Amino acid sequence: MSTTVDTSTMSAECALAQQPEYKDLHRECRQTEDVPLPHGGGILLIRRCACTHHRYASPR
Repeated sequence: MSTTVDTSTMSAECALAQQPEYKDLHRECRQTEDVPLPHGGGILLIRRCACTHHRYASPR
């Protein structure tokens, strides 16, 4: 039985790290903060990774 994880809000590294043989990739994630679109009025260019392995991760 496998569990499904929503990887749509994770960085590519953390999404791949969900696989047992790639667990160490969480350390490679650099998507640790939101990057706003310049002059975008709050639109995000890149959203921070929502993986629970990061210290900042908390329920939103």
